[in-house]
Amino acid sequence: MSDPRAAAVVQAIRNRIAAYGDVGVALRRAAHLAKAALDVLASDQGSPATAWGATGRDVVQLNSLPPDRPLWIIGDVRGDVTALTAALAFIDEADAKSDLAFVAFLGDWTGGVVGDAACTAMVCDRFVHAPDRTLLLRGDREWLLTAEAESFRDGFGQSNGLGTMPVDAGHAPLHLELMQSLAKIAHSIPSLACLPNGVVLAHGSLPRPDRIRNIQNMDDLRGSEAALRDCVLGRLHPRDARISAGNHDGGVLLGVDDFRESLHFLSALDGRPLNRLVRGQDAAPEGFRWFKNYGEGSVLTLTTMADALPEAAGGGRRKPCIGRLKGGRIRVVRLELPEEVVRLGDQLFPRSVVPAVSTSRVEHASPRVDHALPRVDREPPRVEHTPPPVATQPRDENPAATLRSEPSAAYIHFDRGIRLLQARSWAGARDAFRAASIKDDMMLACAMNEAVACMGLGTAGHQDALSRLRELRLHDPRDAATHFNLGVAFLCGERNPSEATRSLKAAVDAAPDMSDAWWALGLAAAMRSDSAAAASAFARAADGGCTLTAPGSLHGVIPARELGPALDALRSLARYRPTPTAPPVPLAD
Repeated sequence: MSDPRAAAVVQAIRNRIAAYGDVGVALRRAAHLAKAALDVLASDQGSPATAWGATGRDVVQLNSLPPDRPLWIIGDVRGDVTALTAALAFIDEADAKSDLAFVAFLGDWTGGVVGDAACTAMVCDRFVHAPDRTLLLRGDREWLLTAEAESFRDGFGQSNGLGTMPVDAGHAPLHLELMQSLAKIAHSIPSLACLPNGVVLAHGSLPRPDRIRNIQNMDDLRGSEAALRDCVLGRLHPRDARISAGNHDGGVLLGVDDFRESLHFLSALDGRPLNRLVRGQDAAPEGFRWFKNYGEGSVLTLTTMADALPEAAGGGRRKPCIGRLKGGRIRVVRLELPEEVVRLGDQLFPRSVVPAVSTSRVEHASPRVDHALPRVDREPPRVEHTPPPVATQPRDENPAATLRSEPSAAYIHFDRGIRLLQARSWAGARDAFRAASIKDDMMLACAMNEAVACMGLGTAGHQDALSRLRELRLHDPRDAATHFNLGVAFLCGERNPSEATRSLKAAVDAAPDMSDAWWALGLAAAMRSDSAAAASAFARAADGGCTLTAPGSLHGVIPARELGPALDALRSLARYRPTPTAPPVPLAD
């Protein structure tokens, strides 16, 4: 990402992440694209990667690969919107062709987090627009939504996938609709793909030797529910030669010798020598892992998500990894994500969700996909959500009336606005705070935060920022944060040091120890060519602990190369309220 060409890519990543920042928007897009993906799967071009001469459904055999283009392989994403967006942007840039690159997804797009809907939407969008260049394999988090997993779920446990994505009560019907569509997609895509250069793709592992030994042909393998389940849920032991699995399903299924035996049987069924496996399933701390005991270059695990690692795994952040297969050679690409992109993703799509208000429970049944495979009839498991409480009155088409009848909606908008504001997504933050300001006891906090967002918009939001701040000043003439923000708006928005000085003096009168206001006073004095006042104010700021440094020139006009960075730094010190009742703090904090 340090290449100069990456600047445009990084901006595209920021925009795309912000576009999915609203959970309702992400759910609607995902539901629409999932239905479109089902239509593609049901059509004549429904076989994955039809341009490669693919045959079969549950087990796909690819007869050819594009000779002049690589096949990019994306491992476990688990709801990490930042990692998936960055991986797709890098792939499209690195492939450098006029059409979309060839991509294979190894499953586990969701992880029971806020970003699940956005990741599902991006995967389905890729498949809908280029079904002949996109290969989807099912992972355990997709498979556990389907009906054939119902009788198996009790022994394996509920997977943290789309079914456990946190949503509020208003989005629960749309969430259920998306779960049903994803369950149908998971039932219609393969568990295993055999490539012409000896490479096998799967989410978990190969079928256990005792399952595949007596299978006579590929059609029988496609009809073996147990063998396909191994491909989705199976794991590999890094050292042991044999695993005595018995009747146990899930967990570690194959040892080194088990793997070689299964690979031998699968090669006989495929009619081609198969000698390498690329898989997901295990979250490697480094982002990828070669199982060396299985033979040099024989087994590769890919992890594309970029979540924070626990201390037991060394801490830090996992680097998203993708595979590149071309000419029979497999290479691993590790992405170094820019800090600004990581910060944006963490703000909009936190990996753990703590509700801002008290919670209630909404229960609905897991989606079911009926088909001919045998299963045990039982009560479908319930999926629990923890949304804020919602009033029981019927919805009103008027948004203001709806928010008054559902007070928790204001908190949802406020929380979304905070994440967007901290991620410097100004327009989205402004709209979120305007939606939240309907609730009376949140109006003041929303007005201040909306003003900060409008200041970030520059000229386009300057007048709105002044309007909100003047309203706050009328409400509390002694509020130092309001006067300080007004001074920042005058300096940064229209470079008016005279008006800024009046507001900043009111700020330091109300809060004499406000070092940031003293620094802004010094900058305003320097812009007015009052070097003595500037030096005095900068000294007061330094004594108070302000971390900003004074411009190099305090006489006459400050050079643009110094003034621009100084104003940007000052804008980052504008005060906002992180919660409706918290005192204002600098945005930079």
